[in-house]
Amino acid sequence: MRQNEGVVKRKRIAIVVLNWNGWRDTVDCIASLCALENDDIGMFVCDNASTDGSLDHVRAWLNTSLDQANDRRVAAAHLPFQWRALSDVTTDGTDAKPLPEGSRNTITLIQTGRNGGYSAGNNVGLRFGLADDFDYFWVINNDVEVEPDALKWLLARMEERPDVGICGSTLIYASQRDTVQALGGATFSTFRGWGRAIGAHTKVSDPIDRDAVEAQLRFVSGAAMFISRSFLEKIGLMQEDYFLYWEELDWAYRAKRLFKLGYAPKSIVYHKVGASIGTNDFGEASPLSDYYMTRSHVKFCLRFSMASLPMVFADIGLNIFRYLRSGNWSRAKLLLRAAMGFSYNANA
Repeated sequence: MRQNEGVVKRKRIAIVVLNWNGWRDTVDCIASLCALENDDIGMFVCDNASTDGSLDHVRAWLNTSLDQANDRRVAAAHLPFQWRALSDVTTDGTDAKPLPEGSRNTITLIQTGRNGGYSAGNNVGLRFGLADDFDYFWVINNDVEVEPDALKWLLARMEERPDVGICGSTLIYASQRDTVQALGGATFSTFRGWGRAIGAHTKVSDPIDRDAVEAQLRFVSGAAMFISRSFLEKIGLMQEDYFLYWEELDWAYRAKRLFKLGYAPKSIVYHKVGASIGTNDFGEASPLSDYYMTRSHVKFCLRFSMASLPMVFADIGLNIFRYLRSGNWSRAKLLLRAAMGFSYNANA
């Protein structure tokens, strides 16, 4: 009998966390990841050319919290994480190779050298993970914290359903921990051209029908996407020209003939929602968020859902009218620029 016969290969998981001027959230995120109930993890923390000294702050925290376990969350973790930096030089990961010391239970800090947006920054970490022999990839926002067993349930669902390429978690508002932000992700209506978060604002205690959620899923929320290696090798990385928003739906639409979308209800992720760029589920979004949500919306529909464009432009026109009526001329002009594909300029 061969020595390895009958031995089940342990799955290796790369976690990609993108930071841009949000080191406090990133530190909280890393701390929660250190307590995960999985024992073969490599973290890639990518910084998109932050201007607030983010990497220095993260390094300082890693030095004290990992080496001396000063953070109670890290002290409670059972994994002996180490860290290293690739941040002294900038890289987009296109020449990524397996890191010589290995990536098991290691946090790697990477300076991407530019603010290329959500997709570009996360793609850097994914390239490093693909260069190594990771089986799965967890792309999560830096403004989330996770339950210790969150990753375990994602892995179980993906192993159960090999045809699933991306799996989502139960997203809960970090500030309202009895309220759901989304069950995995969202639907998409071709007529309206809009997605709708599944289970939004329901109670965490409400019963969940996993199969019903998966039947409705058209994309998994970018706040927490668990991705198979097969998906990345066959479909490729995220499109980088969106900069912000709609990348997840683009990814799902590119893959819908080859892969299903999954949902792991017991995988719990707490989301602060828009901590870096001003996304807001409860009020007015920031100008940056408003602009890219509009521009990327149009870009996606031009590529995948031309039938949606009449309603999409009608909605944009209505929003512009509302801004004009309230005297917010600058925001109306910003939305018009976004709809026409012009570059972002808050002062234009």
